[in-house]
Amino acid sequence: MDHFTTQNIDIPIKDENLVLKGTIYIPSGSTLLNHWIIILPGLLEHRNSKFVKFFSEKFANSGINILSYDYRAHGETALQTGKNWLKMLPQIFSDSHEVIDWIYKWHKNQKLKNNPKIHLFGRSFGGAIILTHGFIEERVSKLIALCTRYDYHSVGTIRFPEQTIKKISPHFFLKKDPQNKERILLAHCKDDNQIPFENILFIKDYLDLPEENTLIFEKGGHSFKGHRDFIVEKTLEFLKY
Repeated sequence: MDHFTTQNIDIPIKDENLVLKGTIYIPSGSTLLNHWIIILPGLLEHRNSKFVKFFSEKFANSGINILSYDYRAHGETALQTGKNWLKMLPQIFSDSHEVIDWIYKWHKNQKLKNNPKIHLFGRSFGGAIILTHGFIEERVSKLIALCTRYDYHSVGTIRFPEQTIKKISPHFFLKKDPQNKERILLAHCKDDNQIPFENILFIKDYLDLPEENTLIFEKGGHSFKGHRDFIVEKTLEFLKY
């Protein structure tokens, strides 16, 4: 039995005639009203994709507020923007700040005294947003990135121009900081056929992360088959819930 309610929301983008379509999951009777996880989907996924909904529901049932949303060119938001995600890549990444703004405004409207405590959780493309704009966002407490590229140059046969790469590659955003140990959790499967496993090692080494900050699985592929409940458990432990 689920212990949460859902509400579809519009997240306005400043200075644009555009709203991102989203859903919030509010746990019933939760005492963690200022705690949020924003779930960032993979490329071509959206807030109702199976992978996204699984984690949204699991975390909501643990008592944490959840927000998932459709990027530009994805899901319901694509009805406004069209589906050419390639031309909107930098904006898709930077829109994450607007989503965080929305949570702060929601708290103000709810007359909650404490500022929200926000964490980011995402896979693949979503993980790249987390380790770029999420990393530089001071209002974000913790970053949980699953199977994320260290340096984005292409997707399939599509190669990105250099000016785009500098706006979406974790390589250009991540910095060594003692707080990374408390802030970043990574996960990857060795048999992932979309994001090479070596990427987690690049990120781990670049940031000097300890072994306990990397969840490594022999099998499970890009979808972490057979490991999703374990990832939920370890994420909650990392968030200290």
